[in-house]
Amino acid sequence: MYDKLDIFKVTKAQMDWLAQRQEVLAENIANANTPRYLPKDLKPVSFKEVLSDSQTPTVTAIATNPAHIVPEMGLDPFKSVTQRKTYESTPDGNAVILEEQMAKIGEAGSSYNAAASLFQKYQKMILSALGQR
Repeated sequence: MYDKLDIFKVTKAQMDWLAQRQEVLAENIANANTPRYLPKDLKPVSFKEVLSDSQTPTVTAIATNPAHIVPEMGLDPFKSVTQRKTYESTPDGNAVILEEQMAKIGEAGSSYNAAASLFQKYQKMILSALGQR
């Protein structure tokens, strides 16, 4: 029902991007002691592309065995990029700054909660306009 409304498309895309960003940042923290590891982050999502449906992933099925069909998601709509400009690194070449990564995780969590709250408020508004609440 909500898939056709732009505000819900944008909010869902924002929440998906933030959830995937949390995974990338958690990977950075997990590799904080890995020699020559450079931290990664996601490219910012383009909401113009979200609204034009150009980032909608496609689902294709790949048969690994005639008795099994495993659906596989298409290309990931969000691209992870390695941060090349790092200001600090350890002698072994690791450039993960834990404080910076934790701050980014906190920011992503707050933004996710704000987007979820916005989604719920718009949902309640629509239900109220329809007289269902």
